[in-house]
Amino acid sequence: MGKVCEKYSGLDKIMKIFNPKDIIPELINILLKRQIHFNFDLLPFLGKDLSNEKIYNFFIAGLNQFAQQPKPLGYPVIAQVEPVNFCNLSCPLCLTTSQTEARPKKMLSLNAYQTFIHDIGAYLLLLVLWGWGEPLLNPDIIKMIQLAKSKNILVHLSTNGSVRLSDQKVEGLVNSGLDSLVFAVDGATQESYSSYRKGGNLNLVLSNLKRIVRTKKKYNSHFPIITLRFIIMAHNEKELPQMKKIAHEAGVDFFTVRGEAYFNDKNNNFSKPGNTRYQLEHNEKNQASFICMRPWKRIIMDASEEIIPCEFDYKSKYSFGNIKNNDKVLKIWKGKKASRFRKEFNLGTNHFYHCKSCIHKIIKNEFCNLETMTI
Repeated sequence: MGKVCEKYSGLDKIMKIFNPKDIIPELINILLKRQIHFNFDLLPFLGKDLSNEKIYNFFIAGLNQFAQQPKPLGYPVIAQVEPVNFCNLSCPLCLTTSQTEARPKKMLSLNAYQTFIHDIGAYLLLLVLWGWGEPLLNPDIIKMIQLAKSKNILVHLSTNGSVRLSDQKVEGLVNSGLDSLVFAVDGATQESYSSYRKGGNLNLVLSNLKRIVRTKKKYNSHFPIITLRFIIMAHNEKELPQMKKIAHEAGVDFFTVRGEAYFNDKNNNFSKPGNTRYQLEHNEKNQASFICMRPWKRIIMDASEEIIPCEFDYKSKYSFGNIKNNDKVLKIWKGKKASRFRKEFNLGTNHFYHCKSCIHKIIKNEFCNLETMTI
């Protein structure tokens, strides 16, 4: 078991910094082989058979970090779509639990999703298929994956795993073309697991995990790449060796240790782990130099069909528009509301509620991940 991903360039890093040293090693792959290796969420991805549109847009969109115009150059290379905004669990620090009143329960319709993928799929490299809810609660989730794959989009999905999955659903996930599946498991015993994943059943989670691994073997499939993700906290850090053992025995591909960005130090139940190695590394100086490119490089649609600037705009307060109005998705993303938001955002007056407490301004760790290990 060892660290992985150092050899891959980060797609988020490429699109924010766009240094020649990040791009040059990939030029032959991109231009001649029509493929790109990159690291996202501290996991390795490989995009293959890239179309001319995807390659051209990748480079044009990368120029946004220099121009940062209210109306972006090119189109986004990453999309995040929220299949549902509710969950079967009640994790205390999750916005789905703590901000329930601000988010009426919604399930994204398959028609809305089809419209989204049809309008933007030709340009996307990666789709992050989750938001503030449990994506497997959407009965159309497999069709959603398949639609994205029909546009040659890499699909990255995360689940709490505590959902009863039929054999048909398990087979569907494996045969859908899904590239990456993350299981969030934050305890090696039911007691520690359920202290945070309230309402969750650890035995059910591990059973689902093993069933998917077995089904991959049945079809001799390399995909989806399966990651067991462990959010390390004071109450469960002693179980880290057990979690690594569980990951190994389950036969997953990666084991990821993640820090929780929203700890309340006054809450003894969910405080930082005692081992400083597993605490998120803060750097207050980052705030002055921090440049967020999300409004330029990503497109995000929530379960209410709103196109929003960031997944942390959980109130959809700064929505660029709703696709229910029959507007083209990219027209909304480049429209007047979006341009006005970027102009104000770009001036540095980021008084927006979801920006004020943004953890990414002060932590060094990508996506709050601390380490990823191969199994």
